[in-house]
Amino acid sequence: MLNKRQKKIIMLMNEDKSWIMGKELAKLFGVSDRTIRNDIAKINDFYKDLLIISNVRYGYKIDEYKTQRLNISSSDIIPQTSEERCAYIIQELLFGKGKINLVLLQEKIFISEASLDNDIKKIRRVLAKYPSLKIIRRSNYIELIGNEDEKRSLYKNLLTNETNGNFLNLNKIASLFKEFDLIRVKTILEETLKEHHYHVRELALPRLMLHIGVTIDRMLKYNFIKTDRGSKDLKNSIEYKISKKFFNKVASEINIKVIQDEIILFALLLLGKKGTSYSNEIVKENLNCSPSSLVFNIIEDIKTTFGIDFSDDNEFKVGFEMHIISLLERHLYDIEIDNIYLQEIKRKYPLIFEMGIRVCKILEERIHIRIKENEISFIALHLGAAYERANLKRKYRVVMIYPYNQTLSDLFLQKIMNRFSDRIEIIKCINFFEESEIEDLNPEIILTTLPLEHSLNILTIEISLFMNQKDESNIFQALNRLDEIRYKEAFELLIMKLIKKEFFYTSIKGENPTEIISQMCDDLYHKRYVTDEFKESVLKREHISSTSFIYGFSVPHSISSGATKKSAISIAILENPIKWGEFDVRFVILLAIKEEDRELLRIFFDWLSSIISNSSKFASILEMKNYDDFIENILK
Repeated sequence: MLNKRQKKIIMLMNEDKSWIMGKELAKLFGVSDRTIRNDIAKINDFYKDLLIISNVRYGYKIDEYKTQRLNISSSDIIPQTSEERCAYIIQELLFGKGKINLVLLQEKIFISEASLDNDIKKIRRVLAKYPSLKIIRRSNYIELIGNEDEKRSLYKNLLTNETNGNFLNLNKIASLFKEFDLIRVKTILEETLKEHHYHVRELALPRLMLHIGVTIDRMLKYNFIKTDRGSKDLKNSIEYKISKKFFNKVASEINIKVIQDEIILFALLLLGKKGTSYSNEIVKENLNCSPSSLVFNIIEDIKTTFGIDFSDDNEFKVGFEMHIISLLERHLYDIEIDNIYLQEIKRKYPLIFEMGIRVCKILEERIHIRIKENEISFIALHLGAAYERANLKRKYRVVMIYPYNQTLSDLFLQKIMNRFSDRIEIIKCINFFEESEIEDLNPEIILTTLPLEHSLNILTIEISLFMNQKDESNIFQALNRLDEIRYKEAFELLIMKLIKKEFFYTSIKGENPTEIISQMCDDLYHKRYVTDEFKESVLKREHISSTSFIYGFSVPHSISSGATKKSAISIAILENPIKWGEFDVRFVILLAIKEEDRELLRIFFDWLSSIISNSSKFASILEMKNYDDFIENILK
């Protein structure tokens, strides 16, 4: 069976999907090349197939087709580490018959009494997030007590981890429930929704089924939930009628007792999944300002903070106004909402997630509610879509040079615009090259159908009048080169301006994120780059949502630019990884950016996204021992 590191290797390689050398994997995981070779062999042996391909020259690469075909389950992992054992024990407490015999448990997972005692202490810390849940120890037995609502929440979190984020595979979710057929329950739900002409967002259905699975599983064991949220308005709603009919249909096939409180809670859940409201007027009454004015303030703040302007994006304005109303409704009625793309957004689009954090801070201050992390990621989805639309507006200026022929030229232009209209703007079409005219037009690309030599520093591409695949490829490559040039120039300016040698560390030690953050912030403070409020602001941002990433790095930063006097980026490469949120971190990037330099954040996060997508580049960064080598490496 696979251990935790081997599973992480699969996850990392499945994210990257490109070749990676064994020595680079070894650096990322802090083990020897030989250990990586043994891990790869173990993975392939376990799945009885070449899941990970090896090549002497290129290293290792995961077979994408086989990762989809093979049924890779977290249940294959033996609870070897303390973290894995804690998850296993919690599952036993939730899914078993109640009490666990500690002597039998020791024998089952092969650990000492002292190790088991330490694991139980850690479990108690995990349960601190659920105020009512407690582990009671009597003699050689332990038992989990607390209210059903929080037990279900804990249950869903464990099952979420077990699916490895594979929420689009309903069969995978259904396989988690052994005592009933969740696929059949899904059919019952769809039939009930259809009878009432009710639509649920398709993307929400997998997580909805996970919730239903947990509910039925707990009801089968006579664990019911209590609620006082059954208002008169709700009981008159279509959601309540659907919920009642659905549970009655399920009860006719599965031996569960239909409880009024369960009907109410599922009706509230449907409200959250539908995305529309039976109580918009009630929600608006609880806003002390109009949604449109809130959106205006948010757009202004994003422009000031990140240098990104959404003011002309009506699609964002309308969509986000509706989202604010839905968000407040969920808060008023205590409706939980899940987002299957939370970790994906945090990991791959850090700039977008950071904008989401900023927007949530504004909303919390204006409408006086606490916004949960899953809500932050939904807000980030709106921002991400607007960001993509904003980026499309920045097109490269192109001059076309070709012999004039009405029939051929119209067809030629149409082909180019059909293929590249999202990235280029044709500013003029001319029949011949004249240097002064071209200089006045100031294009970034010249496309010509005939050979052309000139002395201007403008990228020039010769293509055929009939635009074949080779021509398309040449234009794509040219546009990508221009993207790289634009990005490289901006990034080099950022590096020279912000990454200071005096704030580059390779020997910082600490037991936890707070200790690392404190040392780096204190140094910035003593050298008068930040105020004494800066450290508190950084720790506050960390409390909202951990800034660590799966690849082993973290980007702590202040939630407010007002605490920064002079902009700087502080870098620390730790001797040993430390637990930082969900991940083990070795590479820390502390941002101290003052108000006037906030637009540089976009350049920084673009670079960060490129590093995330290049595991070999990141592995080489971890080996840097001094400032000069680090700068040379990241500027390559």
